[in-house]
Amino acid sequence: MEQYWIEGIFLTKQGVAKQKKSGKRSPAYIEPFSKSFWANNAEEAVRLATEALQGGEWLETPRVSKTSEEQRMRFMGAPELPGFGAPKKKRKEQR
Repeated sequence: MEQYWIEGIFLTKQGVAKQKKSGKRSPAYIEPFSKSFWANNAEEAVRLATEALQGGEWLETPRVSKTSEEQRMRFMGAPELPGFGAPKKKRKEQR
């Protein structure tokens, strides 16, 4: 089994019900989704993520990756917020 990160945007169960009634999609029921799943392949990971929506629907196909957003940002060298990184080692003064 491998770990897959699933990221996407979905419409909640209540939003799906209101969309069926009125035919309009309310932005109040749109939420982001980002979780990791252990699965044998990417298709199984997407299926597990869809089950985790508990009646919600994907607005677009979810993005499947083997690295998290944090890992991607660190790899790119993006700046970190102060206080969240590991403490930096103090350098010895050379004279």
